[in-house]
Amino acid sequence: MAKERIASTGMWGWVARRLGLTPLPLGQRGERHAAKYLRKGGMKIIARNRMLGGSLKGEIDLIGIEGEFLVFVEVRTRGSEGFMTPEESIRFDKRKALLRSVRRLIRKHKTAGLVPRIDVVAIVWPAGAKEPSVVRHHRGVLRVERW
Repeated sequence: MAKERIASTGMWGWVARRLGLTPLPLGQRGERHAAKYLRKGGMKIIARNRMLGGSLKGEIDLIGIEGEFLVFVEVRTRGSEGFMTPEESIRFDKRKALLRSVRRLIRKHKTAGLVPRIDVVAIVWPAGAKEPSVVRHHRGVLRVERW
């Protein structure tokens, strides 16, 4: 048991995951699957895990381009929907932080004529399963009116 704990943390955890000895954490597996799912649907993924520093910290899981839209994607992965759905886990504070992060990115990098849109990909990935049982893509869930 001590070896398992050591192998799942720090540098050795990274090495073990790269060698396929330990699975990726649920959130990382969900983000990878969401990126693949969106690519199959025609979206071009241009950034992953975009971190924003400064006093107002934030993160955007995926950024993509789909037609005339610059799409900011929040990925929510859960092991089951018994307690709450992945969509329900996006509370007021998370929505506020997501909008703030999107506005900061738009102000900093502009949109090159693309219309900003915020999507949510909800994934249910049961424990021990190789693939998720549910993947739902919700387009335009939050409005980016001013930036």
